[in-house]
Amino acid sequence: MAKEQEKEAKGSEVKKEEKKGKKKFTEVDPRTLISVPTILCPMCGLPMEIKGRKEVEKTARTLRGKTTRKVPHLVYQCAKDKTEFNLNLERRGGGCFIATAAFGTSMAHEINVLRSFRDNYLMRESAGRSFISLYYRVSPTVAKLISRSQVLKFITRMLLLPVIKAVQRKLGL
Repeated sequence: MAKEQEKEAKGSEVKKEEKKGKKKFTEVDPRTLISVPTILCPMCGLPMEIKGRKEVEKTARTLRGKTTRKVPHLVYQCAKDKTEFNLNLERRGGGCFIATAAFGTSMAHEINVLRSFRDNYLMRESAGRSFISLYYRVSPTVAKLISRSQVLKFITRMLLLPVIKAVQRKLGL
């Protein structure tokens, strides 16, 4: 009997709120929610924590000259050795097209290892940046082919695993 009265009371409260125009649930933050990868510290191999967000100025060449714009980044920091890493949010997905097609998800640990290698080693050198540029031009087409075939996925994973293990040794993971 008491449960029935509680239900009726709750029902009338909801009706009153609807009549007054109040929303029962709190409004969701209008910012877009995104999934972010786990970044491993290149020094100790532990997962880094997100410490905040910052805007980084980026200069780009255009037909009219150079322009500067702000690009959002997440700031990661290792709790153990205080190493910082800035994750660029401009291009989500991380650009690991072939590995994502082979492993089936952009959030696989193996892909985070490759991203870390790209960001911590390849991006530092001119030759590495040239390789990344070529990779971004060619790999989306190759990734589409790989994603359509289980055999190609398997072969690609088998080819990538020794590379990933070598990168892990290089990063000390």
